[in-house]
Amino acid sequence: MAEKFVNGCPPATQDITINLKNRKIAVDKANYGPLDPAFSNTDFWRKKADLFNTTPEMAKNSRCKNCAAFIQTPQMKSCIEKGLGDEPGNMSKQVIAKANLGYCEIFDFKCAGDRTCDAWVMNGPITKK
Repeated sequence: MAEKFVNGCPPATQDITINLKNRKIAVDKANYGPLDPAFSNTDFWRKKADLFNTTPEMAKNSRCKNCAAFIQTPQMKSCIEKGLGDEPGNMSKQVIAKANLGYCEIFDFKCAGDRTCDAWVMNGPITKK
């Protein structure tokens, strides 16, 4: 999936079409979700628990925000911010903070911190280059 960087940034951070395509792959192949982490999503978490051979309560602790493939370096946040737009008055920094956005190194897309997928890896996120 990895493509050449554009102005030092992964293409998915700069092109919404690439990001959506790669996110769809994560949804289809690795059950990226849940759609809205604010809801209970009982079935979603029960399936994750079965996959990881644990309880739904424990599975809920394995989120993108603590995955080793979740990149939140200052450089990556800058890439995401640029991709969201730099026109006067934009709210890209607020969007990044509100969604706890980072970059998924496994599936090459902008990822929300409260979601997860079947490819979750412990000991993240990466915050330093």
